[in-house]
Amino acid sequence: MTLKVINNSDSKTGEFPCVTCETNCCKEYTIFVNAHDIYRLHQKLKKTPKSFLDIWGAKDFDLGIKVKEGLLDLALKQKDGGCMFLEESKDMFRCTVNDFKPSVCKSYPFQMKKGKLVQMTEKLCPVDWDTREFESMMSTHLKKDEEEWEFYDKLVLEWNEKFGEKKSLSEFLKFILDRVALEEI
Repeated sequence: MTLKVINNSDSKTGEFPCVTCETNCCKEYTIFVNAHDIYRLHQKLKKTPKSFLDIWGAKDFDLGIKVKEGLLDLALKQKDGGCMFLEESKDMFRCTVNDFKPSVCKSYPFQMKKGKLVQMTEKLCPVDWDTREFESMMSTHLKKDEEEWEFYDKLVLEWNEKFGEKKSLSEFLKFILDRVALEEI
């Protein structure tokens, strides 16, 4: 893949910079996931969500998942100081779920601000990307990402209202997987 980058001292202009990246974003960030992310990983890996999910205390009390285990958020498990899906190969780290990785990973280091694609100001990515090259591709993805998070937020609110702390995390995971499966049909 040939893409234009600006000010990247680690790779030549015209090369896809993630190929030579040190994957600091995968090592430093907690990767929070939504219902669609969990569904895609579950379907493609043929593993239970509990095998790849970690629970965190809720960042936002209004949107935290209320279950018997407490008020939670869901993220990918960490392994050896990085995302559990990050694997070292030939002195480089690569994502083993790249084709269906979580939406926040796909969009990093971009975000939409006032309808325009911009790089995040606080980022670990050493590349200053030429956003014009990515505008149409990333705008579509970021809109889908935003819709998936809105869907997830509605599911969490619905769950919290109906079940509160009466049911377990396992039951919540089944609830969201069933809902995404219905949407996919």
